[in-house]
Amino acid sequence: MRIKFVQVLVTTGIIAALAGQSESLAQERLEVMHWWTSGGESKALSVLTSALKEEGVEWQDSAVAGSAGTNLLQVLQARLAAGDPPAAMQLHGQQIRSYANEGILLDLTDFATAGKWDEILAPELQAFAKIEGKYFGIPFDEHRGNWMWVNKPLLDKYGGEVTAPWEERFFLADKMKADGITPLAHGFQAWQELELWENILIGVGGANFHKSALSELRPDALDSDTMRETFETYRRVIRYSPQNAANLDWNPATQMVIRGEAAFQIQGDWAKGEFKLAGKQAGVDYICTVPPGHEDTFLFLADYWGFFPPKNEAVANAQKKMAELAVNTKVQTEFNKEKGSIPTISSVNPSDFDECAQKGIKDRQNALAEGKLLPSLGENHAQPREVRGVFEDVVNAYARDPSMTAQQAIDNLKNGLAQL
Repeated sequence: MRIKFVQVLVTTGIIAALAGQSESLAQERLEVMHWWTSGGESKALSVLTSALKEEGVEWQDSAVAGSAGTNLLQVLQARLAAGDPPAAMQLHGQQIRSYANEGILLDLTDFATAGKWDEILAPELQAFAKIEGKYFGIPFDEHRGNWMWVNKPLLDKYGGEVTAPWEERFFLADKMKADGITPLAHGFQAWQELELWENILIGVGGANFHKSALSELRPDALDSDTMRETFETYRRVIRYSPQNAANLDWNPATQMVIRGEAAFQIQGDWAKGEFKLAGKQAGVDYICTVPPGHEDTFLFLADYWGFFPPKNEAVANAQKKMAELAVNTKVQTEFNKEKGSIPTISSVNPSDFDECAQKGIKDRQNALAEGKLLPSLGENHAQPREVRGVFEDVVNAYARDPSMTAQQAIDNLKNGLAQL
């Protein structure tokens, strides 16, 4: 099946290339699929599109809304089956591995050698960008999945401590709820549920438990008192979500914190782009910190660019320019400042970034040194899609069924993994 699929893709690409010979090679158009559709994400992306425009490349936007690429991957599968992939696409770590192993991503090793990617890219991201020594992805940003965004005026009003443990936060949350304030800005979308649950797990069990349970899938970790406490704490936390949480996406949830309608949000640092777009200042209007129990951990994920075989020479030239710009110091600096993330290359000056990003850069370095740099399950780094899907299904079922016990959720998790 794999050989047939690749042959269809390559054959279709050759036909398209022949058809494209009549087009002017001077017109370098690049179709890019991505899921960056929020205000902050769109502004960040404009840094790259503007840089490409200066290089004579026309950006053909193929955006598919839906965080973590959930909807976009469905569209991509249809495009691949039809032999019509885009020129470039936003992917996560495990997705790079999957498509590279299927033989449908363009080998970027020549670009990597010329740009000395081995020397400049973060080592934890190279592990996903490279397959058997060859590059198939370009990490463009590095996000931290374990941030907590707090409305500072609300915290000051209710007298809470930013580092307070969960029990103290529950007390404050009850007071806020009684006053009509939503304590937790959170939506009951499948991917949001999984990411919140993963954050609770780290706070309850720490970095080593995250490794044992989510990276190694050890039976004694999956069925343990710590896992039971994780599910039970998670259920308590989600009770403080807004009433319209069923269809609440992450960026409208962030807006609730920005407007003072909600006290805090546990979300990756892409949320910071929304604060920046709204003109809010860290330390004055909001606080960037980590959830309870996360002090020394860094839950990492990255967005990578993957390329598909070009349809003609013009597309190939455009891909080359995009590969060069993706690791350009100025482009990475300006993009990540808008996006809320931190750079993936070592040539960027941390002092060019705000206090939240500087904290993220410092915390990442410390976590790397201490062995507490953790790949995100929710954002497609800790496990392949099939394994991640089992966790997501179980967590969502548990969130929606108040009668399900923590042990029942664990049993469902074990059964689901056993069937893979």
